[in-house]
Amino acid sequence: MLKPAPSEWRDLKRGMAGHDVAAWQAVQRFEARPVDWSHEWPIIVDGGFGPVTEKATRAFQKRRQLDPDGVVGPKTRAFIDGALFTEPAPLPDVGLPLIKTIGAKYWRWRNRTRVDTLVVHSAEVGEFLSSAEAVANHFHLGPEKPASAHLVVDVDSIVRCVPDEHLAHHAPPNDWSIGIEQAGYAKQSRDEWLDPYGQKMLRLVARLLAFEAKKWNIPLMWLSPTQVKHGARGLCTHNDVRLAFGQTTHTDPGPYYPKDVVLAWAKDGPA
Repeated sequence: MLKPAPSEWRDLKRGMAGHDVAAWQAVQRFEARPVDWSHEWPIIVDGGFGPVTEKATRAFQKRRQLDPDGVVGPKTRAFIDGALFTEPAPLPDVGLPLIKTIGAKYWRWRNRTRVDTLVVHSAEVGEFLSSAEAVANHFHLGPEKPASAHLVVDVDSIVRCVPDEHLAHHAPPNDWSIGIEQAGYAKQSRDEWLDPYGQKMLRLVARLLAFEAKKWNIPLMWLSPTQVKHGARGLCTHNDVRLAFGQTTHTDPGPYYPKDVVLAWAKDGPA
């Protein structure tokens, strides 16, 4: 389900849960880390308004000289960038939509002429209309530990954070891979990945995979961890890289990610 725009939200406060809470939490990904913040930043987008979300709300309000009461009411909502919740743009009949650029803080210059693997991630952010922009902005502001991806995808947009030719901090070793983040969580079931939002997003992911595979002459096939370890060329997940090299603990995009569906759509081509 698409997250509602601020005009449709309830007044949000501690103890509440829902899609509007998740959307408010996602807004925080566009905020700089508050001074003296002792929790993970950005905050988790889980749809539950707990003490950390309340603390982030107070920081948002203090920045704008509002009463820091921790309640997301009309005055607080008025400061949210409305562009984050515009209706999703229709996808072109063929090819990819215009790819925006929000440069990541952390990346390494390399000027590569070869890429072997396209690594698919889940961004661990909820499904809403500006998930890609939120994640890209998080990379732009700079996480506590260096992290980035080449591209981020949501239901209607693709954002570039690092040029393909250079190295993003996404799934070590990164020397010959491109990292693609997508809205969603590793904990999602297959049905959740293939809900209406997910299907539209995954079709866009599939188009992007087809485009990048053609650009770098990469076979459209999912690799096993063993194949990844031995330098085969194709598609893989962050978890496959973890199992191959043991340099990361991330298991995204999870065991129920519909690799078969994504591959079938990618093989249809970028149209």
